[in-house]
Amino acid sequence: MDYTAVHNLFKALCEETRYRIIETLIDGEKCACEIPVIIGRKQSNTSMHLSKLTDWGILSARKDGRSVIYSIKDRRVVDILNVLK
Repeated sequence: MDYTAVHNLFKALCEETRYRIIETLIDGEKCACEIPVIIGRKQSNTSMHLSKLTDWGILSARKDGRSVIYSIKDRRVVDILNVLK
């Protein structure tokens, strides 16, 4: 078992902004410009959290022209949220 990956999953879920980002992406990928509006946070704060979630392997990011599109990479986070609901 990769304890670091599991630890990062729970760190992602226990911080409100990261949790909101993940909840937003459950329905499908979103542009980085859409996410702050949806979750009600500033762009700079959201970007920091998106970067962390990507570094931890929870999200994936791809370029589409000038935009960065985010999606959930580690589906275990979705499973955890479904259990909590």
